Amino acid sequence: MSLYPFFRPRPFSVIGEMMRDMARMERQFIPMSAFEGPTTCSEIVNNDQKFAINLNVSQFKPEDLKINLDGRTLSIQGEQEVKDEHGHSKKSFSRIILLPEDVDIGAVASNLSEDGKLSIEAPKKIAVQGRSIPITQSSIEQKPAE
Repeated sequence: MSLYPFFRPRPFSVIGEMMRDMARMERQFIPMSAFEGPTTCSEIVNNDQKFAINLNVSQFKPEDLKINLDGRTLSIQGEQEVKDEHGHSKKSFSRIILLPEDVDIGAVASNLSEDGKLSIEAPKKIAVQGRSIPITQSSIEQKPAE
């Protein structure tokens, strides 16, 4: 005797239907843009004069942001926690960027505008131009024989 008829999966369970309906309603009320981080408005510029990163972090307060530079590795992090009478929510983002070798790491600077645009810039190193090196000739003085 087979036990399959008693334990077979049911394609349309009531709880499964309710879960699908709830997920469908949630997608209708909460747009997907609410879940997207600052990458929606990010821009990276890498030209002969500078390397720059621009991020829209308007959803975060300045004290919620951290920028660290370890060698050529630039990390940008944002973390925000909100507590209200309905509960607790947390949102965060993290970007790690390896800076090009020709960037002047000592001159990396950041600026946060009032409308929440974070820009991080660094000038490029001045390339060492080739130059001609003159050859000087020294004369060897001979000592008189003793």
